[in-house]
Amino acid sequence: MADLGLDLAKTAVLALDFQQGIISTIPMAQERNLVAKAKPVLEAARAAGVPVIHVIIQFRDGHPEVSSRNRMFGAMKQMGLFVAGNEETKIDEALGPKKSDIIVTRPRVNPFFGTDLQSILSSKEVHTLVLMGITTNWVVEAAARHAADADYRVIVLEDCCAGISVEAHEFVIANVLSLIAEVSTSEELLANLK
Repeated sequence: MADLGLDLAKTAVLALDFQQGIISTIPMAQERNLVAKAKPVLEAARAAGVPVIHVIIQFRDGHPEVSSRNRMFGAMKQMGLFVAGNEETKIDEALGPKKSDIIVTRPRVNPFFGTDLQSILSSKEVHTLVLMGITTNWVVEAAARHAADADYRVIVLEDCCAGISVEAHEFVIANVLSLIAEVSTSEELLANLK
């Protein structure tokens, strides 16, 4: 196993959109058994004192955060999706959240946009982000792009991500994430958290 050279005191794990309403609609997440793959990563991070941050998509009742000009989120508003308290917003129980975990709710694709994620990372003096989530070609890519622009070290756990299709996942890993982040695996990270 490669030594990732992690400074655990300056690292955080972001679990992106491991929500019931997303896991259940992405076949690749089920085929890869993503929840079972992600669980030991979160457990090991907690045991090593590395912050676990769950980022979820969630809105207030009536979706006041969403403009009718926003094509993607406007459709969610019309369908009444991802309202706080609804089943689809809940994080899969196998992954937590545990008492020490932090939950960030996002109103857009980019988990830094309109959230307190940056403040949380700054207060903890984090400079390395380990990303995993659903979907690779939306929230994972958006998080990695923003984090890279903000000079974070970004590590993507490829086997803990799923795209809207296998093709979309593989394209983003090969043509975007491999250029702006370190692409790794859960097994490699676990070896570095001991």
